[in-house]
Amino acid sequence: MRHPSGKVSLGTLLLLAVVGGAIYAGAMVGPFYVDHLDVKEAVAVAHNLSGKNYSDPMLRNIIRERTSQLGSHWERDQFDRDVLKPGLGLTDEQILIERSEVTQNVRIEVSYERTVRLKPTNAVRTLRFSAVKEGIPD
Repeated sequence: MRHPSGKVSLGTLLLLAVVGGAIYAGAMVGPFYVDHLDVKEAVAVAHNLSGKNYSDPMLRNIIRERTSQLGSHWERDQFDRDVLKPGLGLTDEQILIERSEVTQNVRIEVSYERTVRLKPTNAVRTLRFSAVKEGIPD
């Protein structure tokens, strides 16, 4: 059944609102999930190197180096101000490396948070990410 010209269907308006919301959400949080794919790759590289006589501090540095240009994070400076810095700013506590004494199993987990400022409201949301690679290294 055709609607007379000039009338707008409620279903069409609802569909447009859903599509617009999906595009907005993708534009706001999409880059964070793309960066997370790079973090997963860094964890996989470190896991593969863990079987080649690399120490835990060396593996942590490899992960930090590979994620140093991803996104940005907030740090406090000496004047107690928040400063935006490049990279994820991963600490040793965020990079967990477990080695089995019995088997050659290695588990590497990187857990971190990213903050999203939603425009135009400037509401801030925190996204939590975790990248895990476990098994016997290649």
